[in-house]
Amino acid sequence: MPKQYFFEAGTFPELSYTELLAVLESFGFSKDVVTRFGSSIFLVKDEKIDETFVKNIFGRLGGSVRVGEIVEDIDNFYTTTNQEGTDSQEGSKKVIFGISILGNSHKEDSRFLKKLANSIKKGLKEYGISSRFVLPQGRGSSLNAAQVIRNQILQKGFELNILRQGNEEIYGRTIKIQDLEGFVSRDMNKPETDTEMGTLPPKLARMMVNFTAQNSGTLWDPFCGSGTIPMEAAMLGFNFLASDINPQAVNDTDVNVRWLSSEGYISDTLYETFRFDVTKPDSEIVKKLKHTDITSIVCEPYMGPPLTRIITQQKAEEVLEDVKKLYFKLFDLIDNKMEKRGIKVIIIIPSYKTDRGWKTFGIRELVGKRWIVKNSEYSKEGLKWNRKNSIITRNIYILERS
Repeated sequence: MPKQYFFEAGTFPELSYTELLAVLESFGFSKDVVTRFGSSIFLVKDEKIDETFVKNIFGRLGGSVRVGEIVEDIDNFYTTTNQEGTDSQEGSKKVIFGISILGNSHKEDSRFLKKLANSIKKGLKEYGISSRFVLPQGRGSSLNAAQVIRNQILQKGFELNILRQGNEEIYGRTIKIQDLEGFVSRDMNKPETDTEMGTLPPKLARMMVNFTAQNSGTLWDPFCGSGTIPMEAAMLGFNFLASDINPQAVNDTDVNVRWLSSEGYISDTLYETFRFDVTKPDSEIVKKLKHTDITSIVCEPYMGPPLTRIITQQKAEEVLEDVKKLYFKLFDLIDNKMEKRGIKVIIIIPSYKTDRGWKTFGIRELVGKRWIVKNSEYSKEGLKWNRKNSIITRNIYILERS
């Protein structure tokens, strides 16, 4: 009987769900192996999926914060898990455990969690196991990644999860927590960042690469900026091409990728960085691109300087027109000059909050019928990245050339 596993979504459940489906697809699994349990929990079950594979998949994801195994026998879970832990430690160390509620939260959860934790602690004591517990902070009902990592819960004990959907509850044991420190380090510690241009969050870059439903190949980012997308692609095992109209951006990408290698994040990645203007493409570079086996294009275009306040509708229309022109040139390049077929393209179209409401343009204004928009194959809702109180929304589209 195959085991069942759960993935917990991050801040953007639809992006997380789409990413998980796409990554599983890249390894030959259909969408049928995934079942949604509420909006932010995804259950995965298949006879070919085991814990090692689940850990590998989770390590590739940017949008999932927790992965675990569904516990069928909760009564024996505590004694089995912790007796094994105590044996390995020869009874010399205290077990540290945590409890989280994932999904629907209730007002009385804080009191419930404390009562449950004390009950587990008492039960462990009866087996001669010394323990202490860690509970969610403030009004939250789940431990955050920092709490789990800082307290070494997965190394010294366990995290029990209560998964809720309406009145239904199931239990799970955490296997891994997202590498939050790694994402933060690549965002904050990379040598080169152009704050005036704005930067793409590494987690979103990782998700966009995964949206290709590929787990290897050669990726091209034609608007590479300081290299966030190429960096995340390299970490996933892709070779890449990175280009930009700005020679400083090309240099920044090269420096950052070298730093990524020196920090031990990547090795043996084949890549090339070069200056390239999609609006005035150099014929020799186009010829080289045409004869390169590019499997996917993933990019975010220049969308104007970072915004700190609502802009006028006229200003939004000006910026959006510039974005549209860039994309027209890019798709003309792909279709007519590079003559690529069957290629995956993941792009961002921005929406701006203006003094007259939100302003954007539609994907069909860019691509003809030869391009398949695959968003609806993964999610019935729009794929959007939008922070609270933000004045820009990133609308993400998954495209494939027929």
